[in-house]
Amino acid sequence: MNDELAFLNSQIDDYSDDIEFLRTEVFRINRYSKSIYSLMKNSSKEAIKETIEFNKYGQEIHSKIKEKEISLIEAIKLMEKKYKYLRSLNKTKDKSKKKKIHTKDIETLKTIYKTKADFDIRNFKNAETFTYENYSLLIPSEKELIDLIPEIEEDYSYYFYVSLTITGPTIFGGVTRKVPIIDTYGDINKDFYNKIKENITKVLDRVPFYEEKESEIICKKVLITLTVNKWESIDKWYKNVKSKSKKFKDFTLFLASDTSKNCVQQCVEYLGGKWNTNYSLEKMIPQQKIVTYIPLLMDIQYVQSMEDLISDFDEPNTDCKNIARLLKWNGHMGVITKIDKDVKINRIQRKRIIDVENKEVKEVFFDIESFSDETKHQIPYLICWSYLGELYYRTGKNCIKEFVEEILSYNVDIILYAWYGSGYDYQHVLPYMKSKCIKDKYIIKNNMITYGELYYENAIIYLKDPYLFILTSLDKASKAFNVINKGEFPHSIIHSWEDLNKILPNWVKIQKRMIEYKDDNKLNIYYKNIEIFENDRNYNTILENAIEYCKVDVLAMEKVWIKFKKLLEKNLNITVSVKTFTLSQLSMKIMESKLPKYVKLYVPTLEEYSKIRNAIYGGRVISKNGIYEENIVYADVVSLYPSAMKLLKHSYGKPKLVDYIDFEKHGIYRVTLLNKHDQEPKNYLNFVPRRINRKLTWEWFKIHEGWYHTYDLIIAKSEGFDIYCHEGFEYPEKDYIFNDFIDTLYSMKETHTACSCEEQPCPIRMVAKIALNGGGYGKFVQKPIDKEIYIVKRDVVAGECDKLQENENGEICIGKRLVKRPLFYNLDSENYDKMIIEKEDEPIYSTQCGISILSASRYRLYKLCKQFENIDIIYSDTDSIFVKQKSVDWELFKSKCGSELGQLDSTIDDTKNAIISKMYIGGAKMYAFEYLNNKNKLITKLHCKGVPNYMLSLNQFKYLMESPDNTIAYKFEIIRRKLVNVITKDLIKDIKQT
Repeated sequence: MNDELAFLNSQIDDYSDDIEFLRTEVFRINRYSKSIYSLMKNSSKEAIKETIEFNKYGQEIHSKIKEKEISLIEAIKLMEKKYKYLRSLNKTKDKSKKKKIHTKDIETLKTIYKTKADFDIRNFKNAETFTYENYSLLIPSEKELIDLIPEIEEDYSYYFYVSLTITGPTIFGGVTRKVPIIDTYGDINKDFYNKIKENITKVLDRVPFYEEKESEIICKKVLITLTVNKWESIDKWYKNVKSKSKKFKDFTLFLASDTSKNCVQQCVEYLGGKWNTNYSLEKMIPQQKIVTYIPLLMDIQYVQSMEDLISDFDEPNTDCKNIARLLKWNGHMGVITKIDKDVKINRIQRKRIIDVENKEVKEVFFDIESFSDETKHQIPYLICWSYLGELYYRTGKNCIKEFVEEILSYNVDIILYAWYGSGYDYQHVLPYMKSKCIKDKYIIKNNMITYGELYYENAIIYLKDPYLFILTSLDKASKAFNVINKGEFPHSIIHSWEDLNKILPNWVKIQKRMIEYKDDNKLNIYYKNIEIFENDRNYNTILENAIEYCKVDVLAMEKVWIKFKKLLEKNLNITVSVKTFTLSQLSMKIMESKLPKYVKLYVPTLEEYSKIRNAIYGGRVISKNGIYEENIVYADVVSLYPSAMKLLKHSYGKPKLVDYIDFEKHGIYRVTLLNKHDQEPKNYLNFVPRRINRKLTWEWFKIHEGWYHTYDLIIAKSEGFDIYCHEGFEYPEKDYIFNDFIDTLYSMKETHTACSCEEQPCPIRMVAKIALNGGGYGKFVQKPIDKEIYIVKRDVVAGECDKLQENENGEICIGKRLVKRPLFYNLDSENYDKMIIEKEDEPIYSTQCGISILSASRYRLYKLCKQFENIDIIYSDTDSIFVKQKSVDWELFKSKCGSELGQLDSTIDDTKNAIISKMYIGGAKMYAFEYLNNKNKLITKLHCKGVPNYMLSLNQFKYLMESPDNTIAYKFEIIRRKLVNVITKDLIKDIKQT
């Protein structure tokens, strides 16, 4: 290799083409290339020069030659130095010089090497066909995957995982969980191939109804990750430990902190045993049973309670006398000396005074601008932030890294705000912040980082998203709070780093132009970005304009958030504490502060919750598909949920078990409903819910067994159902318990709807509306945390968890309870995995109150509709109805409408008693209509869930309704959140009548 480089140096002057050839043809890495760590010891020079490490380094060196950063002579020396280093790794070490380590169990893992390989299914020559239900797809054969296993050496731990990406032709896509092909000792996991197939079926089970079953579902990608670790002993867990024991939240740990004595010896002696280096640990201690724990997140810094420790399956108990409970990690061992017993108490929600938080935490507001590269990854090129009244920015490939370093240099506790940061900005900064923190924790929902805490040596960084409180775009929020106007920026003109330095003679605005073309029974729709140039001359680069735009965004966000908090404090006497991170949390605090003193809202046990949760029925959607070219009237309920909370009674107190129904009280019951009619009666209103195969439906039925609240059962009686009770929970008291809460917010909203305040539109109304919409009721029915998500080191945590023995139900121990073995998925396939722990936590809110509010809301709308005999509702969604005008007494209908709490309101936009002249209904959340507004202008309203409004037209809905075989295919771009990065994805969404 060096001879070739020397020859090249002597023969050519302009060598760029030859260097490119040499880079691609000589320093070549393919699927057969081996790592230096998988080569046999004392391999030949040629074998070492064929390794991944040598050739990857060669490619880097030749890139530097091409850029004229180094000479060929320097390159030769560097390659020779690399070879000598790799040869030293490949040599057999003198075992006589190796210090003997007492036991492998108390060593720590150090990452020696890690790599990954992305394979297209076409790379596998002997792929086999996997068939499941109506699906058939090619997957790698078992032998081909086994052939990828590296050569195994002793003294190393191997984490070798495979995961498959499954995709459909339109919107569907899924990734299987990581499956270990070998265990950490290098032995093949005999059942790995069956587990791969099992995980494929779980992905295929999620194929939604809008994917045609005969559609081609394929295995698109096979990702292999390999991490090689080595055990190396270290001394201790904590710095400057002086005490013998440490008290955690629910257990006490003997630390074995005497640095002059072997920690294992200290533990043996503490357990009443005798130290003897010739014996195993089991023989040295009197306890017959040993349970060994390791930190769940593979770091002792994260351990605060038993919930942060994992162990093999074991019968949960707190016996620390007859069982030796050892905590082993990072070259050290301790003894758990006491485990506190769980004390179950009946939780109660009651009136609480809102605490005013005085914690000193600085605030930083930031925004990121990025472009989408050829691989569809979002590439940040600019970050702006505000701190202590000053604006800063960084640009370039390292802008995020530089921002994180700057923030950490402040050495103070900081709340980091980004508008919609939970779904975008935090996913860019997280890898840099996580790599530097001591420990961290997050609340993750739907791949959104709704909250985060990252601990550093001199600071804590909190991640909070203002959007999760105000629930609208920054543009709309800026207008509602009368702050600086947010600008617009043509993001789509940037495709590469080079574009940033361009100067457009005239600045540009982007308009989206819809393109349609028909293919058989399918109408295909996509859009193009059209550039509209301004008249004024532009002298700034694209980057300079982006900086100004980004600064305005940061200022707007800061001003909105500060004003929102000040208005909350002034008008509702509440502060947003550091650890309050959503609107529903905030509203629940306000609601609890307004409860009557005598009210105690009972929180159900997990066993009770498992029953009453079946009475939670979500948003009611009724859709009578068709083309309606006649007069249609619309109405919605003024603040439906708040009206149900104020105008109807709700229960409180501890329930009792019953097998009957007392309609003078409130309860939640398992009943059989039997309709008196044999077929759907005329004028039946679809308000009685039921679930069939977990799918919610509102259609008429003859007989059904299910769980229902009293308000739902009152509706059922009115609709001709006989009710037979099997069991239930009856609550002792009921009252108008939410009146103070609703009155405070609703009167505040109404007072500032047409007020004479200096600022108009009045932002106080916006604050009241936000708090009212949050309602608190959403928290009542929030299910207990059934899934914990962690961002962990790639492969390593998965490998250690896979070692743990499970019971026949596939359960291991986390702390004091049994849970299913954690699931692991690749995140960036470089540094991090997503770990999911499925569990059942106790409820923390009064679930029956949420059920009561949901049921009462249906009852409110039902009673409003029953005012009109023969009413024909063609579409209804939660709080709104579309009605054939001829089916109601129009004058009576108008007289019943108004703007008071709980009334029907027939206003569309600003037009009262609007008449819809044409309406197309294609299914739930899929409709379009036209109406004349109060200025005699024809207005079109379009709605199709999951499709951007700018892609919709009335003619599309007309085409859809002409035939049940007609399909519309919308093609657009979406953002996929990966927690540690963001990608864009071209999506095709097929729409048919449902």
